[in-house]
Amino acid sequence: MATMFGHSWVSQYGANPAGLAGDTWGTVLAGLTGEQIAQGMRETLALGSDWPPSAPRFRAMCIGIPSLAATQHAMRTGATDPFTRQAWTYIDSFQFRSADADQAARMMRDAHELTVRFVMDGGELPAEPVAAIAVDPAPEHVPASPDFARQRIEEIQRQLGAGEVA
Repeated sequence: MATMFGHSWVSQYGANPAGLAGDTWGTVLAGLTGEQIAQGMRETLALGSDWPPSAPRFRAMCIGIPSLAATQHAMRTGATDPFTRQAWTYIDSFQFRSADADQAARMMRDAHELTVRFVMDGGELPAEPVAAIAVDPAPEHVPASPDFARQRIEEIQRQLGAGEVA
């Protein structure tokens, strides 16, 4: 991190990894695999920020927790990734559908926070669905031919007794 962020890292955490900051980061990252830490580094690089993430945010990136903005985008676009599906379990969909924009944003923020806590506490995200329910497309509308329409009109007129002289 010191190599990636230079002075911004050193000014926050110091140059010596054997200090208090090193102990804190070591505790926060305990139990993660090398691949998870590499994932966190890739995510950190993708942020394009001049400032390093906090230790808890870095751990979240290591274990695949998306940002609030990414979760809100996924919820708005109907994404079905495991994190978003878990987040939806914390939202009352009836209230969500009838909420104004500010209320809906608050509900998504709360759901994201609860899902982050769930994952950080070791909860398992829902498995991918076995299959999606197929939706049959609406049949193509084909207008009736003029002959068929005339026959139907004549039949309706007969049934209604239209055109008969009393």
